[in-house]
Amino acid sequence: MKRPTKVSSALLTVRIGAELDRSLAREARRSRKTKSELAREILTAGLSGKQAPDPAAEARRQSLLVSRRRSEREILDFLGQAAAITDQRGRCDDDELRAADEALRRWLALA
Repeated sequence: MKRPTKVSSALLTVRIGAELDRSLAREARRSRKTKSELAREILTAGLSGKQAPDPAAEARRQSLLVSRRRSEREILDFLGQAAAITDQRGRCDDDELRAADEALRRWLALA
């Protein structure tokens, strides 16, 4: 019979108030991490004296997550097309505006 492998982590149970739990859950959703991952990062940063994660690195991480979504690519394509039909002052031809409006309505119907 094999012995169970040793785990290089320990289980810690901490009781926190409802408001702190809501804040942790909100931040975890915002950063697209689990509450456990976020709590580990906070504890590690607090105990090791590290600074908070680099905002640019976090923005890059989140950008990579959403860039894989088809809906994100579609809306960015639409916005690029809409920007291409306007002139420097933000004006556009009526036909182009109607075409962009129809494209947006079709996209919204699919979403």
